[in-house]
Amino acid sequence: MIRLTLPFPPSVNMITTVARGRKITSKRGRAYRSLALSIIKQNKIKLIDAKRIKVELNLYPPTKAKRDIDNYSKAVLDVLTEGGVYIDDSIIYELNIKKLEPVKQGKVDVIISELN
Repeated sequence: MIRLTLPFPPSVNMITTVARGRKITSKRGRAYRSLALSIIKQNKIKLIDAKRIKVELNLYPPTKAKRDIDNYSKAVLDVLTEGGVYIDDSIIYELNIKKLEPVKQGKVDVIISELN
């Protein structure tokens, strides 16, 4: 089992932008990815060698603003893949997302476990 706390992610609507007619990762998306990848590296998270995993995301937003719960998983799941926590999102067979009470600056607690 892996437990990890990452910064609160940008909304899926804020991860990308259009520049010169091309869809690119936004400045905010790049900043989140960079910070989250450094946290994964600092925690020395190793690749999960499993065929099926369960991912739990406990979202603690930075404010009480209205938020759609499904808009925040993409940034987190993509950075976990890029950080080498698992080989690809396709091995996620169960995904649980909870939106909890706000905390200063926000965070997301990630719990990853292998499924049999």
